[in-house]
Amino acid sequence: MHNAPPVVYPVGRFAWGLPLAVVLAFMAAAVLMLWWVWSSASALACAGLAGVWCGAATCAVVLGRREFVQQGALAWDGEQWQGCGISDHDGPVQLTLTLDWGHGMLVACRAQAPEAAWPRTRHACLRRADMPSRWHGFRCAVYSRRAAQVGVA
Repeated sequence: MHNAPPVVYPVGRFAWGLPLAVVLAFMAAAVLMLWWVWSSASALACAGLAGVWCGAATCAVVLGRREFVQQGALAWDGEQWQGCGISDHDGPVQLTLTLDWGHGMLVACRAQAPEAAWPRTRHACLRRADMPSRWHGFRCAVYSRRAAQVGVA
């Protein structure tokens, strides 16, 4: 079995992340207000739910910024993935496919160096439109197995 050829693919910010969170927060607020009007719930119950909503919206904004990978590139050298300039890390990363919808992918990246600035798993949303000429090579690299996994030395 042959490995996928080396490829470098740009990783951008998830541009729709914050607007999507804002839209979902307003929709949740509208549902809570409709529930309050239709159920004739007490003001104390509504205040409690509003507090839970505010806490969830704040956590979504704060954690959402930390979760997604910043701009940079993912490079496959035929043996392992390298993160180039993504979230202040240049070095080997472990890449795991989370979701594939044909023209885009959601991948999870975890820095392999113990002194990395982000030891947790981060996510990157990659789209074919970012670099159509390299999309096929990138997909091949994501689905390829390293030589150690295949048993080839």
